[in-house]
Amino acid sequence: MIEQTLQFIRTQLSNDPTLNLNANDIIADNLHTLHNDPNKEGLFLSLVNIEEEATMKNKPNYIRINNQLRRMEPPIVLNLFILFAFKLETYTTSITKLSQLISFFQTNKWFTFNNVTDTQLFNPPIDRLIFEMYNVNFEQLNHIWSVLGGNHYPSVLYKIRVVKVQRNEHAEAPEVSSISLDSQLNLKS
Repeated sequence: MIEQTLQFIRTQLSNDPTLNLNANDIIADNLHTLHNDPNKEGLFLSLVNIEEEATMKNKPNYIRINNQLRRMEPPIVLNLFILFAFKLETYTTSITKLSQLISFFQTNKWFTFNNVTDTQLFNPPIDRLIFEMYNVNFEQLNHIWSVLGGNHYPSVLYKIRVVKVQRNEHAEAPEVSSISLDSQLNLKS
């Protein structure tokens, strides 16, 4: 699911005429690759954190399939924190592309998947992805870049909300068809 989300983002960004980046220029990888290959340039997408969306936890454990009740664990809904970093031929070009990326997500704050072909990209299917710019202070930014390799590139961190993860496994569940009440009381003195 996470990998499909990153590939979907790559596709959307490569289709944007303003950014003018092709799919080969958009690299979904750990930012340590910048140190291993210093000549590599492009837009780097790196997953820096995952958190569970606690507000979406209260889902039923039972579903109905072909008039049979089945037990199925509710999905885990994740928030992905993706760092978008530019390393291009000049610092000015990287800053320009960073501004264009922010503009892209300003006009495309969410993606919905009503179309069957779009939904098939994700297994299990998801309803939407919501993009929020995530603000980090200088100390947090320093920690992020220290962990990722030390060099700082023009970047922005986005929180991608509502990524659903669920296996398509279910087990038979007994259905409650009647309730009986024993009305006899045994009173002892």
